[in-house]
Amino acid sequence: MSKILVLYYSFEGSTEKIAQSIAQSINADIIKITPQKDLSSKGFSKYLWGGKQVLTGEKPPILPNNLAQTVVNYDLIFVGSPIWAGTFAPAIKTLLEDGSIVNKKIAYFCTHKGGAQNALKKAQQAIETNNIFVSAIDLANVASSFDACSKKAVQWATKIGMSPMQF
Repeated sequence: MSKILVLYYSFEGSTEKIAQSIAQSINADIIKITPQKDLSSKGFSKYLWGGKQVLTGEKPPILPNNLAQTVVNYDLIFVGSPIWAGTFAPAIKTLLEDGSIVNKKIAYFCTHKGGAQNALKKAQQAIETNNIFVSAIDLANVASSFDACSKKAVQWATKIGMSPMQF
């Protein structure tokens, strides 16, 4: 039996809700990725500070610190992120580029309120640097249409998690 893990970063909760739906539906373990120093603003300034992090290519140190040892035990990893300035959040940049995950099958999901046109391609490119890209899905307006987004994510994850050709 394959072991599946859901790793995610969530700032306002939409990505976390989708991650929980996915993990529950496919009986996966779940771990929240948190920057050692996360943004504290929930107002407009979050766009300024978050956008600055993306545009300057910041890779903040993340918690938990023992991810490399943890992910070794999994066959498939779902990685989730909100979209910031047209790409994944800086914490996910750290996750995908710091060497914690290597030679793993990764499926990527993102949540957004628009502006995700190139986000899936950027995620695929980042994943393929050290890992095997499996699939990706974007989910728009999760806060206002959670049920529909959750259903779409669960159907996608179930198809990937149960596919024998992936393992």
